[in-house]
Amino acid sequence: MNYFVTSFISILHFISEDLLQCDSSTTIGEIFCEEFDDLDFELALSCFEATHKVAFSDKLWEIDPEEYEDLSVEEFIETYVDTREQRDPLFVTKRFLMYQESLTKALTEEAEEPPSDEY
Repeated sequence: MNYFVTSFISILHFISEDLLQCDSSTTIGEIFCEEFDDLDFELALSCFEATHKVAFSDKLWEIDPEEYEDLSVEEFIETYVDTREQRDPLFVTKRFLMYQESLTKALTEEAEEPPSDEY
């Protein structure tokens, strides 16, 4: 298993506080559960990019998650990571601002939802 795959799996485990158990053959779709949602996944992507100073290709951000949910973690990393080192000094800042935008959007949508009938 390559270093990037191992690293990404470690990040997934850390973000989920080890509630998510996966390996290189786990599909991306299998990662999502009650303990790990799309925002957690986006945080993992941002952390991975910041850790390694490599970027996920732009096409990842342009497609629907359904298009890669059947890929294993290893296939996902091999398909979407651009291994060229990012030299833009603001690269990490830009990535975390993208994450902040997603988080703000999710929180806004959650606040706009009608209250649930659960008691």
